[in-house]
Amino acid sequence: MEIINEANEKFKEKQAEICEPLFDLLRQINALEKEVYERNEELNEKKKQQGREHEFTAEDKALWAEYKERLTELVKPHCAENLSKNCGGSFGSPQKYGYIDGECRVNFIMKSAKKAVVETHFKHGVNKKHKFVFKDVDGKWLLSEVYYGFEGETGWYSDGIR
Repeated sequence: MEIINEANEKFKEKQAEICEPLFDLLRQINALEKEVYERNEELNEKKKQQGREHEFTAEDKALWAEYKERLTELVKPHCAENLSKNCGGSFGSPQKYGYIDGECRVNFIMKSAKKAVVETHFKHGVNKKHKFVFKDVDGKWLLSEVYYGFEGETGWYSDGIR
């Protein structure tokens, strides 16, 4: 991982304070997503053996509910309410943030004392990027917005934490 600190001089030292907790959170989300994906694959195999591979069972419903609950509890201390109440809508393999411990470039951008942006650039089939917007809320940095985009495009698309 390469981190490029583009913050104004007086905010450069904030990089670790904001980036390290974000990277740790993304790793935790990856671990949960991987666990749930593997358990879902086991459920799918079991249903396939029973000839019920296209059914959405009570076990499926319980797994999705557990995932949403655990993910919400994981992100809640780090995110603004709008992000923490709308998570848990998908999981997969590879994990959404699987790039965080691999080949990626990170830009840390901070131009004011109340807002910081962390952009990650990575390859996930195609060259993609995520933008994480943090706001200082009563002295605590909370993730308030998440976006995704594609390299070569200037625009961003609204996203959730997972």
